[in-house]
Order: sequence, then structure tokens, then C-alpha cells
Amino acid sequence: MTSSPSAKTVVRPLNNKTPQAKRQPNPRSRRFSVRGVLLWVLLLLSAGLFLALAALPVGRVASVAISVAVVVAAFVLGRFAQKFWHARTLTVLLLAFVTFRYFFWRLTGTMPPVDDLVNFIPGVTLFAAEALSFVLFLTSLFVIIDPLSREPSEPTGDPAFWPTVDVYIPSYNEDAELLETTLAAAVSIDYPKDKLRVYLLDDGGTDQKTTQANPEAAASARERRTTLTALCERLHVTYMTRARNEHAKAGNINHAFTQTDGDLVLILDADHVPTVGILQATVGFFQKDSGLFLVQTPHFFVNPDPVEYNLGTFERMPSENEMFYYSIQPGLDRWNGAFFCGSAAVLRRAALEEVGGFAGETITEDCETALELHSRGWRSVYLPRPLIAGLQPETFDSFIVQRSRWTQGMIQLFLLKNPLFKRGLTVPQRLCYLSTMLYWFFWFWRPIFLLSPLCYSLFGLEIYRINLPDFACFVIPHVFAAAFLSQFLHGRMRWPLFSELYEYLQSFHVSRAALATIIRPRNPVFKVTAKGQSVDEDGFSPLATPFIVVTFLLALGLGACAWRYAIFPEHRAAILPVAVWTLLSFVLALGGLAVVYERKRVRRQERFTMERPAVLAFADGTTIDVTVADVSAGGVGMDVEGRWRDRLSQTENPVLTITATETESATTTGVRIHRLEMRGGTLSVGAGFAPRDRQDIVEMARFVFGNSVGWDDFLDRKRVRAPTFFGGLLFFVTQVLPRLGHVLLALPGAVFRILTFRAP
Repeated sequence: MTSSPSAKTVVRPLNNKTPQAKRQPNPRSRRFSVRGVLLWVLLLLSAGLFLALAALPVGRVASVAISVAVVVAAFVLGRFAQKFWHARTLTVLLLAFVTFRYFFWRLTGTMPPVDDLVNFIPGVTLFAAEALSFVLFLTSLFVIIDPLSREPSEPTGDPAFWPTVDVYIPSYNEDAELLETTLAAAVSIDYPKDKLRVYLLDDGGTDQKTTQANPEAAASARERRTTLTALCERLHVTYMTRARNEHAKAGNINHAFTQTDGDLVLILDADHVPTVGILQATVGFFQKDSGLFLVQTPHFFVNPDPVEYNLGTFERMPSENEMFYYSIQPGLDRWNGAFFCGSAAVLRRAALEEVGGFAGETITEDCETALELHSRGWRSVYLPRPLIAGLQPETFDSFIVQRSRWTQGMIQLFLLKNPLFKRGLTVPQRLCYLSTMLYWFFWFWRPIFLLSPLCYSLFGLEIYRINLPDFACFVIPHVFAAAFLSQFLHGRMRWPLFSELYEYLQSFHVSRAALATIIRPRNPVFKVTAKGQSVDEDGFSPLATPFIVVTFLLALGLGACAWRYAIFPEHRAAILPVAVWTLLSFVLALGGLAVVYERKRVRRQERFTMERPAVLAFADGTTIDVTVADVSAGGVGMDVEGRWRDRLSQTENPVLTITATETESATTTGVRIHRLEMRGGTLSVGAGFAPRDRQDIVEMARFVFGNSVGWDDFLDRKRVRAPTFFGGLLFFVTQVLPRLGHVLLALPGAVFRILTFRAP
């Protein structure tokens, strides 16, 4: 059954003065502008001169002198980039100049002859991969050259005239415990209660699922519907389901969209727990701009993904997603190109109604919806403030399922709704969307870059004609310029080799989904990413086979390079660059091997460390002073004086009251003690939450996830200054090497299973 308010549409004012204003047109002018034409002519002439200078053929000595001078000048200018925008632009152009010189040299001086097909075909394939990544490099430079930084915008005026907000929490197979945390936090959002309505959109309890032919599955769906209905009633949330599971997440949300009437819609994934201030930080933007359709905020994750967990980097360096949410999205925002990311976003109902709700032609409904609305002149805002806490995939196979879906969706958009031909977009918006979509072709170029040196070391093919002097003149300056440029633009968000590692780990498995999408772009089916999974014991992932094979081949390639260096002294100038290339690929492959050898992971909920005074109260009036040492969605860890051990070992459930601070009120809930352990002279107590009523559930959700100040501090602790290329390489190696011992011990068994056609 569906429980929902009337579907009657009610138009409410978005500020305290006037009713909802008619949307203002996009400020860009569509009229002929002499100034605009002259600007474009000047830009094209400047670009032509830039390219001509980069392509100018000079001797090796002059080339080295130019590259060194340019890099030094860029380094000096970069020191003033924070104060002068033009210094930042010039720095980027100077470093790009070195890369352009490399690319022109690569095109004119390294390609095999056309009549030598054995070398020419793989040589052209490698060049095509470089060319595609080079186009991405250029569009990325444009996107992030001047990122926009915004502050929260609180709603203004009389709260009686603030917009109403519907909170949609779509769910498919998440368990009730996870949903309870998200729902409790959603009803705790700091916003007038008469203007806030929370909906659980359950696609796991549809009529279609409860009446399916499989009796066990049907019974499970009916039980799920009953359980979640009771949960929603307890938390004062509206439970909503539908007849059939059509069009996946987009269909689920669109069904709710037709049954509700809020002025704004807040979308939250089932595992994305909001802070109390998410609407206070975002609604004001909609009051200020009647042409705004979206305010997107970052996805902040409280648990490590498989790469971070298996390499132990979660608390030592920025996560992969932080580069997107704190570097790329602010860059997109500069050009009105920030797009909807599926959750942690507020959208305007009027805009969605104009395009018939959330788009569903592709499985990436979020970006597709933003593309449609941007093309109609609506505007977007990106607020770089973590206002939700979510979960990342815990196992490597669930990680691949998620990334395969993203890859398929973006390729679908590229093929079916290519931004270069989409009417209504500005030129900057076209480049922004193109850059985003091109990235998801990494599955093509990353394996080629990784394995290409094997063509020479194992088979003697010369697909990249280079010698040691040219390597020093063009390749080394290009590598240094690219590394410097990455650090300059992404700051503390990107560390050397880790982005490449993520691409490598995804490439082999994602490529199958990508190729299937290219062949049949309308065929992909939305697959939900599993969360809350565990790894019961150390061992190789079922998807580890390609990474074991690649590591073996690269080790063989290094041995072949050593053999060629010893046997063919006349070819040493060509062998050395190949050996360096192979060695870097091998280091990357070892990192991949350390990731797909998954470590035991059984904790269901991540803990946040803290130090807060609290009091435990028992039914007989006894009170104990404790210190809350850590907290998770399921319970707390406390430090207590050892003399209270006997009292705490009783089965009675005490009441925990966490003392108020300047920024947070006191919090009270029942707890169930399940662990007592002496550590030195202190008793460490583990307790699960045992809420007595709805108020306890809401208060604990508010305490654990309600304040994002701690999240900002956590992110800042990880964002130390990014290391140099060699410093990053050293850090990468130090994270990988300690984990290779267990990998090598397990490798013979994995190889045997591969040879017998079984998963490792």
C-alpha cells in the first residue's frame, strides 16, 4: 500500500515578500555581439600562436633550455597564484606549453612508418590512447582553472513564507537498521516542521515484489514492507511504495514526485545521513535566484573504500572522491556546469516539472537531469560543505559494480545526448560536460599505457621510437610539468599514482560494461551497489585474476629489459626509457595486487573518535562519570574507572547522557553494555544503543551525524600538503610493500586456481 499526502499541487512563495517569481531567463545573451565576436577572434588567434610556438622545431639543447625555463617560470609564478588570478592562468599555460611540445614531438618524431604494420598498428593504438587522454587534459584545464568557492546561504525572511521541502530517501535492499539512522536524522533536520516532510521510497516492497512467483522472495518482500511501515510510523515518516519496479531509481523518485507537492526536493541515498543544517545551508540560494534548479553538496564518506582499507590510507591522505567534490565540482560551478550527483542535493520542483521529472533515458539519471535543465537555461550551485555522511562500497566486487554503473551511464549520455550537439548549452557548459564524460573512457587508455612497454621488452616491437636524449628532452619535462600542474590545480586533493591506481583497478572489469554500452547504448540496467558487506577472511577477491596476470607479465617484462640491456649494448639508449616505463607500471601493478588481496573486514559501522564527558545512570539511582571515546551509528565506546567493573557487568540497561557543549545540546539514550576490557588502569566499555522511544532514536542520530564540524576537521587532517612526484612515489611504495608479504604467500594458490579456470 502507498501512504502519501494528496497529489494536489500547491504553489507556495519562495521568499517572505512575494509569491514564487517567474523564472528569470538565463543571463547569457543570444543576440549578436560585436564584442563577443572580437573576443572569440582574439582567443582563437592567441591559441593559434600558442600552438605554433609549441610546435616550433628546435634542437635538443634549445628544447631542454626552453622546457627548463618554462617550468622554472611556472614555479615562480605559481607562488603568486593565490593573490593574482592572472598568475594562476599564466602558470597553467606555461605548464601546458611543455605538454603541447611533447605532444607535437610525439606526433612527428616517434610514430612507426605506415608500411611497417606490425609496429604501426600497436603504435597508432598507443597514440590514440594518448590523444584521447590529451583531449581530456585540455578540457580539464578549462574546467578547473578558476574554481568557485561558495559559503552557505541561509533562508531569510519570515519562516512562514519559506519553501516547503520534501525529503526523498529511495531504498531498494538496504536493511532496516541502516534506514532507521538515515530516517531519524532526516526528521531531525533543522527546518520548520510544518514545511518539512520525509518520505521513504521503498522499491523493495512494491506490489510486483510482494506478489512475485517465487514464494520465498515474495514473503521476504512482504516482511520488508511490514517492517519498514512500522519503522516509518514510529519515526513519523511517510512510507511510500509503488506497483511495479520500473525505470529503477529514477522511476521510484518520479512516482513520489507525482504524489507530493513540496516547493523543493531534498534527495538522500538510503545510506546518506544528513546533518541538521543541510537545509539551513542551502535553501537561501533558491530564495535569491528564481532561475536556480539545483544546490549540490559533497558526498562525505565515513568508511574507507576497498583501496583505502587494504592500503591503509583512509586517515593519511585525501580520498579519491575528494578531488571531484573539492576541486572539479567547484571548477564546474564557475561555468554554471555543476551537476546533480544523485544525492545530498536540493532541487526545485518547478524546474523538474518543466522536464517531466527526473530523467530516465540513461542509468545516470542525476547527470542526465542536470544536462536537460542546463540546456533549458536553468542554473545550478555547488556548495563545498559536507552536509551528509554516507557509506562507500566495502568489497572490491561491489566497488566494481558501482563504477561499472557510473561508466555505463556516462557513456550512454555521451552517445545519446552528446553535450557538443545539445541545443541550449553555452560553450563552457559543453566543455564541462564533455570533460566529465570523457573521463569515463579511462578504461581504454589506462591498460594501454600500462602494458605498452611489453611490446618492446617481450616482442622487440618498436611502437614508440625513442632514444635516451629525446627521453631527456621531451618526456622528462612533460612528466615533471604534468605532475607540477596536477599538484598546482588540485592542491592537497590528488597525490601521485593514486588516481592512476584507481583507474587501473577499474579498467579491466569496467571495460566489458563499457563496450557493451557502446554496442547497445540503450540496454544497460541499473544495478544497486551493495553496502554494509563484510570480508570474513583475508584473501584474493574473486575479480583478482587480471591483476595477477598483469603483474606477472610486467615482472617478465622487467626481466626481459635486463636481458636486452646485457645482450644488446648498442640498443641501451632505447632500452632504458622502456625499462623505466615498465618499472613504473610494475609498481602500479603491485599496488593493484595489494588492493585485490582483501583484508578481513567485519565491522558493520564506522567509528568516530571523540572525547566527551557523559554520565551513566542506573535504575537504582547510581550514576557513573564516563568519557565517550568513540561513537558509531550503532553504539559508543566509553572509558571508565576500573572500580566500576562489577557494577557495569550486570545485565541492566543504563541511560547514557552525553554532556552538552557550546555547539551541541545534551543527548540521552538507553544503552546495552556488551564489552568490558581493562586497558592499563582504565576500563574500556563497549555499548550498543538501546533506544527507549522515538526521541532516543532521533537524538542519537542527531548526535552522531548532526554536526558536520567534526567532518571538516577530519578532512583537514587528511589534507596535508600533497607530496612531490618522487615523494608521492615513495609514499605509494611504503603503503604497498608492507602488504606484499601476505600477498606473495597467497599467490601460488591463486595462480593454481587461475590455471584450473577457477576464481582466486
